[in-house]
Parts: sequence; structure tokens; C-alpha cells
Amino acid sequence: MVKLNTIGKVVNVIKISWLMVGITILLLGLIEGSLSLGYLVRDRFRGSNPLKADYRVLADTYADQSWVENYYDEYGRVKSQWKPYVYWRRIPYRGEYINIDPDGIRLTTGTDPSPKEASTSPKIFMFGGSTLWGWGARDASTIPSLLAKELRSKGVVSEITNFGEAGYVSTQEVITLLLQLQKGNIPDLVVFYDGINDTFSAFQHHAAGLPQNELNRVKEFNLSQAEKFQERTRIVFQDLTRNLSTVRFLQRLFGRSVVLGETGSVATASRLNLAPHRGSLAQEVLDTYIGNIELVRALGEYYGFKYLFYWQPTLFQKVHLTNYEREQRDAVHFEQFFQKTYEVVRRSRLADKREYNFRDLSLVFADVREPIYVDWSHPGERGNELIVKRMVEDVLPTITSDKGGAKQKRAPSSDSGTPPRRR
Repeated sequence: MVKLNTIGKVVNVIKISWLMVGITILLLGLIEGSLSLGYLVRDRFRGSNPLKADYRVLADTYADQSWVENYYDEYGRVKSQWKPYVYWRRIPYRGEYINIDPDGIRLTTGTDPSPKEASTSPKIFMFGGSTLWGWGARDASTIPSLLAKELRSKGVVSEITNFGEAGYVSTQEVITLLLQLQKGNIPDLVVFYDGINDTFSAFQHHAAGLPQNELNRVKEFNLSQAEKFQERTRIVFQDLTRNLSTVRFLQRLFGRSVVLGETGSVATASRLNLAPHRGSLAQEVLDTYIGNIELVRALGEYYGFKYLFYWQPTLFQKVHLTNYEREQRDAVHFEQFFQKTYEVVRRSRLADKREYNFRDLSLVFADVREPIYVDWSHPGERGNELIVKRMVEDVLPTITSDKGGAKQKRAPSSDSGTPPRRR
């Protein structure tokens, strides 16, 4: 009888335990479902429309809506592939609004000099992230295309290459330039258009100078090195739980920064085995950027090309916001860090334009009342026009000041020795 009572007690304990487990799972499922529904409703009210290809189709900067939805549907079909040294580049694509060549370079219109013009046409390389690449704009309305059009209207036929790529930080762009110089493809002028990705990456990683979403590469490498099944399972489990709405809510509740970049997930300095920054993170962003400027200056002196650097605007510097733009600003939680970093840049030694050929365009839309942005970082085509109007004031005198002298660039050696000295 005692034995039966003991067995009965054990069975009851097991039943109660399973009941508690079941209730816990049910509660967690209800919480996860409720939070997921809450996030869905929140995104809907912020302008995201799941029935559309992309919520940016609702941006009020698009005066002509006839092409916008088809554009974003086309953009959704543009994919990227792995690229040595720079991590990723777009795959070739041919469409009505977006065209990308076999090298992953987006089409720049109005930059096809005739054979007679080619000998005197300035060769311009442009580098930047998705804003330069032209996120939200058709081929003919990207910054490089509009610059080519503006130069042509002033009698200068140029050869412009758009090396912009979504998510690129300035270091990736410098490496891209190095790869071109290595091939003997030497420009007359290089234009860098940066600020957003360098700043966002620092916020994302809590460390400056890294490509966006560096933790993705770390995880992929560790996964390939993991020999034990348990380790692989742990990594996969971490990935799955990180995307739960419950986890997102708890991370926000306890103040951890969780942000999705243009190409992936989240990283921190400690998880990347980096030493924590000892000073201002905003200052580190600036120091890294100046280091890249110095590298380009040295390359320009050696290879004989000129350079211009632009610090780009964000929605956070625009004073007069439309309702749509205000929704985009309120949808993110890193404005304070951007404002701090941009202020550090504004007060830095980069203000000496003579030394650095640097232009701060962060306030270019400050007093503009018309709608400009499609989200917190990307201007639409009208914004690109205003940016180019400002750029051409620097580009035109830069490429015409030598009266052809810029073509006397250092050429690659015909043998395996050192490139010849410039004449």
C-alpha cells in the first residue's frame, strides 16, 4: 500500500510538472503572439503597409506616384553576392528603373562621351552607401546621374562611375578605390559621400570603424569552425531566439541597443572581441573617417587624382518635417547619437576646407519645407537634385582648374617593377 501511495505521489508530481510546463508554454506563446501583433500594428501605423512592396511607396516626396510602386517591387528583386575585401556587391540586373552591370556597378546615365570627347572628359569615381547608390531613385535620378547631367548642362561631358553600395562604410569605399587603382583604372577626381553608415555602424557595434553587421561574419565563421553538434545547435538556437518579439521587447525594456542595419543583425564590441572605446564613440567615428581621408589624400598625391569629401544629411537635421517624415523620425531610437556625432564632425578640424577638401552637407535640408525623405536616411529624387546643385559648385572648378593637366596621372608600370615617377 505504501508503495502504491509513493507511485501515486510521483505520478501526481509528474502531472503537475507537465501541467505547469504546458501553462508556461501557453503563456509564452500568448505573450509572443501579442507582442508580434503589437509590433505589426505599430509598423502599420508608422507607415509600413504589408500589402505594398515597401512602405516607402507612401513617401510624400514622390510627387509622381505612377512609377513608385513598380520601382520598389523591382528593387526587391535586386540581390547581392559575396565580394572579396568589401564583403558584398549587387549582382547584375536589368530593369526599367534599375540597371546593374556585371561588376555590380549601377548605371549612371548621361555619362557616355563620344570618342572625340573621351580624351578630354574627366573621369570621376563616386563612393558612398545606399544614398549615393540611389535607394529610392531611378537610374537617371541618382546623385551620380544628376551630377553628370548638371555638368553637361555647363559644357562638361564627364565619365562618372557610381561605386556606391548599400551599407558601405568609408573604409569599404577606400578599399574599393584601392582595387581600381591596382588594376590601373585611375580617375581624375574621386568623390566620397559619407556619414550615415559610419555613424550607424558605430552605434550598432558600440565601436567605430567596422562594416555594418560584422557579427554576421563572425557567426558564419564560428559556425564553419564548430566541430561539435552542440556548438552548432547553440548558435542556431541563439539566432532563432534573438528574433523573437519577446526577446526584442525585453532588450528594449532593459536598455540594450538592438538595431537592424541594411544587411543584417546586431553586434557589440564585446561580442566581436574588441577593446571597449576609451573616449567618445562619436570622436572615434570622426577619427576613423579622417584616417580614411588621409589615405585617399596620399593615394591622390601618388596617382595624380583630386578628391572631394562630403558629409551627408539625415532626416534628423531637417527642421520643417512633413507628417510622413515625422513618422520616420519617430520610428527610430538612435537620433541622439547621430546628433552628437554630427556635432563632433561639425566642430572638428575638417572645417578647414583647404586642407581636407571636405564639405559638410548635413544642414543642406535644414530649412527646406517641401518633403524630401523616403525614410530617416534616404532622400528621394528631389533631395538628390538639391544635393547635386551643391556638389557641382565644387566639382566643376575642381575638374576644370588644370585645363587638362589632370590627365597626367601616374600610369601602371608595363613590367613588374615600381610604377614610374610622375613627369
